[in-house]
Amino acid sequence: MNIDLSNPKGKIVFNEFSLNKNIPLSMQLDALKEDMLQIEYPNGYILDIGWRPSFNINGCFYIYLIKDFDWEKPIYSNFTNDISSLEYQINQAISKIG
Repeated sequence: MNIDLSNPKGKIVFNEFSLNKNIPLSMQLDALKEDMLQIEYPNGYILDIGWRPSFNINGCFYIYLIKDFDWEKPIYSNFTNDISSLEYQINQAISKIG
């Protein structure tokens, strides 16, 4: 995926994202996990990406941007079941970091 971690500077703290967008998701079920990618940014921002329910093709990716560990009120949240759309949603979340 094409994610810019330089502006603002992000630090990957957890990465089990191993999907290939050229292979159907139905053939990558073992990689569809609740905890896939987490990136920390300055000023208390966390970007969290995963798939729910895990290992179920009928699930979807979730994208959360959290500030100061307030998981109840995400700065940004969205869902998709498509890898191409996931890349767009991640970049949208990153654009919200102030």
